[in-house]
Amino acid sequence: MNLSRHDKSMIAVLLSGALLMILNATFLSPALPSIMKDMNVGPTTAQWLTSAYNLTEAVVVPLNAFLVGRFSTRKLFLGGVVWFGIAAILGALAPSFPILLLARIMMASATGVVMPMVFTLIVLIFPREHRGSAMGIVGLIIAFAPAVGPSTSGIVVDSIGWRALFVIVAAIALVVLVAAIASLKNHEGFERVPFDGLSIVLMACGMISLLYGVSSATSAERLWASIALVLVGAGLLGLFLWRQFRLDTPVLRIGILASRPYRTAVGLIMLLQAELAGSTIILPMYVQQVRGYPATVSGLLMLPGAILGAFLGLIAGRIFDKRGVRGLALAGALGMALGAIGVANFNLTMPIIMVTVVYTTIAAGIQFLNTPLNTWGLNSLDNSVVQHANSLGNTVNQIGASCGAAFITSLTALAPRFAGTGADDGELLYTGVHIAFIGIAGVLLLAALGVVVSVRDKASDAKAKKAMKQAARANIPGGAPVRERRILVADVMNPTPAFLTEEATVRDAIRSMTANDVTGLPVVDNEARLTGFITDGDIMRFLSPNDKEYVSDGRIFASIVEDESVGERLKELLVLPIARLAAKGHVHSFEVHDDAEESFKTLAEKHIRKAPVLADGKLVGTLSRRDVINALVVLGDSI
Repeated sequence: MNLSRHDKSMIAVLLSGALLMILNATFLSPALPSIMKDMNVGPTTAQWLTSAYNLTEAVVVPLNAFLVGRFSTRKLFLGGVVWFGIAAILGALAPSFPILLLARIMMASATGVVMPMVFTLIVLIFPREHRGSAMGIVGLIIAFAPAVGPSTSGIVVDSIGWRALFVIVAAIALVVLVAAIASLKNHEGFERVPFDGLSIVLMACGMISLLYGVSSATSAERLWASIALVLVGAGLLGLFLWRQFRLDTPVLRIGILASRPYRTAVGLIMLLQAELAGSTIILPMYVQQVRGYPATVSGLLMLPGAILGAFLGLIAGRIFDKRGVRGLALAGALGMALGAIGVANFNLTMPIIMVTVVYTTIAAGIQFLNTPLNTWGLNSLDNSVVQHANSLGNTVNQIGASCGAAFITSLTALAPRFAGTGADDGELLYTGVHIAFIGIAGVLLLAALGVVVSVRDKASDAKAKKAMKQAARANIPGGAPVRERRILVADVMNPTPAFLTEEATVRDAIRSMTANDVTGLPVVDNEARLTGFITDGDIMRFLSPNDKEYVSDGRIFASIVEDESVGERLKELLVLPIARLAAKGHVHSFEVHDDAEESFKTLAEKHIRKAPVLADGKLVGTLSRRDVINALVVLGDSI
């Protein structure tokens, strides 16, 4: 995975901004009990520091496609960091809760601008076949923030006070700004998307109404009012969705949800975000207010889960590239299910080390699932809609986090109904927190069930990959260095080729060609045996107007003139099985033991762009001119 110096520099600067934003999001969790005490507010009010943050980000994120199409990525990044720093200073000086809430909203708006752009650029920089590993590395780096954020925050809150947290992130923002000014370059090529104010108003009002209705449902004197707010919010969001399908260029491309893997990934990650947002509020309350530990303990309690989760995310990304998503999904679901059982049993006497183990299990399960699930969903889409997929995914995630924080925190208001008459404040607090933990367990189990039922590899692809690996292990030569023997095709081929199975459609072929930047792909059966080869020329010939003459015994017996438009032919083409277009029987291929020099000659003389490489009739690689050049660089260093 060779990246240019420019790409590496851009990734480093982008990740520094992402680290800043995520550090800010995780910093505040251990400080919430202290803020509640200093500002004289309760849990359902304090949770708005989290819910309003997520809600604002959800409103701003859909504007990402519009913003990157109108402004340079450099200006957006620098402007977002400056605005973030100003908001952090305001938070440090906030004299009252409304001002503090305003500062958080300002910080969220900066995050909504910067974060989607960061992930869009990173996804586009890395080739699709390495995205699992790349996102795992990105996840490891970004996970540094939630790993050190809560623990550092707890120490700062206990020793200096919660206001110092805002001073720290303001200082980091200044450092990031200086680094970005010095090295960040612009990235061009984004679609120019028009601004639709009505869509933004419908979405913002709908989410505010929905969120306020959910958060007030358990404590409202008039339950019907909360239900009405929820219904109004749902209705406004429904109008927002309807409008997106009516617009030529929507604010959010809802149509990409037609991809089942992407739709499934977005829905499941939304549930995970709901759990995370709720637990970051309830866990510090349990540790500090119910159990009486200082903020430092609640921060350190989250540290093992963040560190372990970060490394598991990296490992999961690499496994995903090799084995697919199903096994990882089951492992993550198991971790979440075990964590749900543990969190439902939190009580007044459980050793704090056991609380740490349970939280670590949950964090590990989620991170082991999050990276492959996100990559699995994105890989089902064309590169041309990646920025829209990130915007939609981030919006849905923030909605999930907002509603999750509001819903789970609002469960604490049910305490008087379950604690019984005569319960003191301590009993009411514990009862409310325990009910909230039951809610967290329910969300975790729902997500685990959804993962088990819905997340699967494409069966034919999985079988073909397994067969390819078995054939490669059995037939690709090894042993002596290349300088001591003749160079074989196996030494210069691409051993992890993109391919299609016979069940694929032309739509799948187009997506794979675009994603892998190739003009042709081998077609295999479930046992990885080569059955054909499809090229961009095969596709273009179908789209071209083609008047046909049918001949028998030398006489023309029928002449048909096609009058279909290119749009009609394209609609028909996309759903065709690739077997209808792919070349069969005369596909030129090489064997792994063939002499490399002869293969070079064949590629040159027959003007072949790419050819399959076989072992016992099974696909184990491909050989193209680019593969030859790349391999010669490595072989040259070893000879």
